Amino acid sequence: MPCYMSQKQGRFGPTSRMISHRRRSVGPQNGVEEPKRGPRRYLECVNTTKTVRLAQCTPPCPFCPTPTKVGVHSRADQRYRCHQCKKTFTQTNGTPLYGLKTDFDVVFIILTLLIFGCPIPAVVAAFKVDERTLADWIDKAGEHAQRVQGHLVCQGNLELRQVQADELWCRSQRGVLWLATAMSVSARLLIWGKVASGRTEALMDAVVLQVHRATRLQSPILWATDGFSTWTGCIMHHFRSALLTGRRGHPALVQWAELHIVQVIKRTYGERIERRLAWGDLFEALHLIETTQGKPGTINTAFVERLNATLRTWLPALTRRSRHAGSDHERLERHFFLVLVAYNFIRPRRSLQRRVDGRWIERTAGMAASLTDHPWPMEDLLSFRLPPSQAA
Repeated sequence: MPCYMSQKQGRFGPTSRMISHRRRSVGPQNGVEEPKRGPRRYLECVNTTKTVRLAQCTPPCPFCPTPTKVGVHSRADQRYRCHQCKKTFTQTNGTPLYGLKTDFDVVFIILTLLIFGCPIPAVVAAFKVDERTLADWIDKAGEHAQRVQGHLVCQGNLELRQVQADELWCRSQRGVLWLATAMSVSARLLIWGKVASGRTEALMDAVVLQVHRATRLQSPILWATDGFSTWTGCIMHHFRSALLTGRRGHPALVQWAELHIVQVIKRTYGERIERRLAWGDLFEALHLIETTQGKPGTINTAFVERLNATLRTWLPALTRRSRHAGSDHERLERHFFLVLVAYNFIRPRRSLQRRVDGRWIERTAGMAASLTDHPWPMEDLLSFRLPPSQAA
């Protein structure tokens, strides 16, 4: 193509420019329009994942107990301002995502792998993330999961009907640790768990207390435990109410009328299994077993034992012969609560499926207990906002 140089008298003197007779295309070529190349378009493409996720709606103020008017303080920093308390906050304030520099999608993937049993050295080798960073993520997510579990489950609105409790031991870098758990059989809901350095009464008492907080007052409930007598004492201590007689003084505390306790004792010699009634009525206990398990059965702790096997699969530190032993009971407990919430709200259970209009609907334990209406992704768990009184 012919071209020539031309001189143009500008404001600051003559300037040179290339003049070509090549025809410039005005419209899109081959039906494909070129993307706009401006600063606004560039800002929309940078960090699209975080921008779209955090700008879906205006969040409520995490510092005020009642809903208030919230305005935008800075669009570039995704920061908002409450008109009542005059404080500024971000979309992730009060969640484990607050202050993280890593892309949120990477955090979701890594925590999902850690929940379902992927060892930490494998995650470090695959994603090139420091072990101390992973430990910090697990601590933050575990504390958040524990508050979410207490906020959704331990509110005194559940009819548990049958609760099975058990404890398991594991090795750590500082000795043997014990984990006590309690679950609802009808909904397969893992209610609470506690990690301690010994198989003591305080360990069982902490679990029974949270189950009492989750149970509707005076509702029928059957406890199935092993032969450890401490369970029976803690259950009878918490599941009692005041007997009002109109007299002066502190009223007497009596056990619930619909409280039943059964025990399954496994003998090491002769492979014998003893089943006995520790408190309540045997006929009512068998009726609760039939209604919660779906068919007539005997006194058993099979469901919580299967739960223990699942926990050992998902949490490598709980396996008997593990190369990934936990450092201490506090960090192990935080990792356990992250697995607990995933068991209740993220992972659908095959035994809880329901057939609706000719197709099977997958349900989680939280859906079976009417705590949620859909299986949660990891994003919903980490972005769950708690009330200001429980966020701390």
